[in-house]
Amino acid sequence: MTKVNKIISLFLFLFLLVACTKKRNKTQKTPVINESLIKVKDLIWDLKQLQRVPNFEHIDSTSSVREIMFSVLDRNGKNTKVFAYYSNPDILKTGKNQGNKFPGVVLISGGNQPALKEWVERWAHEGYAAITCDYGNNRKMLHGGPSSSQAYIYDSIKQGPKAVRAYSTAVKAISAHSLLLSFPEVDKNKTAVTGISWGGFQTCIVSGIDNRFKAAAPIYGSAFHDEIVLDRKFFNRLSKENKTIWMNKIDPKNYLIYSQCPTLFISGNTDGCFDIEPFNKTTKLIPNKNRHISIIPGMGHDHPIGWKPREIAVFFNSIFKNGTPLAKITQIEKQDTSIRFGYESSLTIKKANFYYSNDTISSNEKRIWKSVPAKITEKYIESPVPNEGYTMGFLQIIDVMDLRISSELLIHR
Repeated sequence: MTKVNKIISLFLFLFLLVACTKKRNKTQKTPVINESLIKVKDLIWDLKQLQRVPNFEHIDSTSSVREIMFSVLDRNGKNTKVFAYYSNPDILKTGKNQGNKFPGVVLISGGNQPALKEWVERWAHEGYAAITCDYGNNRKMLHGGPSSSQAYIYDSIKQGPKAVRAYSTAVKAISAHSLLLSFPEVDKNKTAVTGISWGGFQTCIVSGIDNRFKAAAPIYGSAFHDEIVLDRKFFNRLSKENKTIWMNKIDPKNYLIYSQCPTLFISGNTDGCFDIEPFNKTTKLIPNKNRHISIIPGMGHDHPIGWKPREIAVFFNSIFKNGTPLAKITQIEKQDTSIRFGYESSLTIKKANFYYSNDTISSNEKRIWKSVPAKITEKYIESPVPNEGYTMGFLQIIDVMDLRISSELLIHR
């Protein structure tokens, strides 16, 4: 080989090396939070810090659901450790990663719940890399943090917004997302967040400020906490100034409006913790194109019930795995004697009912509801206006796979 040919060969080698490196770096590029989309003055969370990959270590690196400790900064800027469970389909089946990629999901529990191992296992079985944390500060010997008591959720605002549990939970959830995105088996453009009860409340916050998420599903939890009857006895203890700070700095209404992803809102019409009217107002904080609703008549309130709806996985699969999308109510036309609902569905709708109530005295949990069947056609679903009228109502439709979606809540007063 001549000297010229050697130079040409070396040049080609270096060119291909650089090209392959660029391609590899492009493939491995981790998404960043687009802070310019979040128009919040004096945001209490440091998103630049939270999108950094936290240091972590395995407590258990051999089980089908791994135990992890990772580091975050507390409200005083000090390192604190967070306990988490993690798994994915390969680990669940074979005990180790096999080089496959999966969509990811961050799970946020509520109330006094510890990190829920079964929840992670269920999502790994669904085909997702899943992580959840000890948001409720149950492992106090391992890390510090605010109390998970319901009163303290509000009272702690007296010490400033960062003292409220909602602040530390969002720190843990967003940091867990950053950790999840650093794992090579996770598809970096296919991550979702879902939470139950107060975890649903937190999902509304987190999905609004961490726009790396591509889908969200808050269960029960909502914004507008000054309108939720159950919590008024705690909320009303606050001074007028602290109520204003809580509503301006903590309530999800300030953050969900910046959500960029499709979101499925699920709750019951007689939920004992989150009233249906604030829930309905919460759904309207995001554009209609991204808004999906399932109000489930008589749905109970706890974590196993909250993670049970099959609609959650079907919704995420439709976004990440080209699965069949859920049905969607697209239009509502109120007439004198009927209500007509436009809809889209890839599957046949087998049942439709209009649920309504005229009970303006009972609490949300004890409100009396009735229902009337609605007529299903290929283009629309039509419900008669009940003879006694209605003060609030919604249409629920069920397809041949028993998947349930609903309209928004209709108020008629």
